Amino acid sequence: MKKSAVFLSLLLSASLLFGCSGKTEGEASVQSISMICGIGSTGLADRFAGVVSPKSETSIKKNEEQTVSEVKVKAGDKVKKGQVLFTYDEEQTQLDLEKAQLELDQLKNSREAQKQEKASLEKERASASQDQKLSYTLEIQEAETAILEADYNISTKEKEVEKLKKTLKNLTVKSPVNGQIQTINEEGASDSNGNPLPYITIVETGSYRVKGYVNETNAQALAEGTAVLLRSRVDDTVWHGTISSIDWENPEQAGGSDYIYGGAADSTTTSSRYPFYVKLEDDKNLMLGQHVYIEPDYGQEDNEASDALELPSVYINDTDSSPWVWAQNDKNLLEKRSITLGEYNADMDTWPVTDGLTADDYIAFPDDSLQEGMTCVTYDENSFSDGSQPVENIEGNSNMDSMDNAAGNEAADSAAGSADSVGDGSSDSNGGGM
Repeated sequence: MKKSAVFLSLLLSASLLFGCSGKTEGEASVQSISMICGIGSTGLADRFAGVVSPKSETSIKKNEEQTVSEVKVKAGDKVKKGQVLFTYDEEQTQLDLEKAQLELDQLKNSREAQKQEKASLEKERASASQDQKLSYTLEIQEAETAILEADYNISTKEKEVEKLKKTLKNLTVKSPVNGQIQTINEEGASDSNGNPLPYITIVETGSYRVKGYVNETNAQALAEGTAVLLRSRVDDTVWHGTISSIDWENPEQAGGSDYIYGGAADSTTTSSRYPFYVKLEDDKNLMLGQHVYIEPDYGQEDNEASDALELPSVYINDTDSSPWVWAQNDKNLLEKRSITLGEYNADMDTWPVTDGLTADDYIAFPDDSLQEGMTCVTYDENSFSDGSQPVENIEGNSNMDSMDNAAGNEAADSAAGSADSVGDGSSDSNGGGM
């Protein structure tokens, strides 16, 4: 996993070199050290947009057959388990119960009349002639069928009455958990598929995770268990976490990509995207709905904290004797530059450069055609923008903005472990015990 990111950078560098070396004789393609080593906001590390989400949420459903009389909470309120959220209209429920009871009595009376009619037919058949018995038999069978249908209707109506009686005893809907009210859907809004949204959504407070998206083009960049860094969008704060799950079962169609290579959002493809979740080691100073960057942890944080540049070994010549690189000098010409190396990093196949290069330098991918004095053609993050704005201005990148909006709209999306509760606290009925 660590080597894959370096390998991608090398492929990119090689493609730049071979694609441009044939322009004119005497030119050499050189690439930004910061881009090669993954320094700053536009480095080597694969980067994804993320949003801080609650670890779990509870959805309170409303009984669509009842009318809410009063909502006791508002969005943003903190609630405790057992606290009243809203109440149903008692008068309407009482009227519905009385109506159902009246219909039940009518059904029972109708059944009794049908039973009496059947008994009368049986009595008449007993004294009828042989020719008339068949006609009576058919009428009796019809009466029996009507009685069976009445029995079924009575049973159904009795259940309805009991349901309304239970509802009448549970007109207050209470919170089944401790948390914070995130949304109240009093207008009866629906999701994109036309399904009604929960009436009230409660999120767990004080415990967060981070949600991002991976798509088919960068599916290999992340895996469950991958250590990641989460970077603030506004300062240098870094949090640590682990990919806890990737929901491959529920893809979403999205235009563009939520993936950033070297800090630039790739908008050239349309593919399915899959939500993934990050378990945080510490969520101190994070806020619900806050936007962050997510990137696999290759150890780049240690590199940023030190003065050494972790340079891929393929750029370095004569590592065993007198190491040097092809570098751009202050006259924009190619030169052989001696460098000082630290201890080789076998996991990443890099050498720490302690002297001879800085993050602002440009170097060339080694090639037999290179010669000292060639004119340097520079490539860095700006080389991959459309010219209308620099890539490093991620905050203003429209692709990033749309990606953040998509993530923000689902800051409290229900995921694995979310509870789907109802008004009476049970999981298989609507509010008020329905």
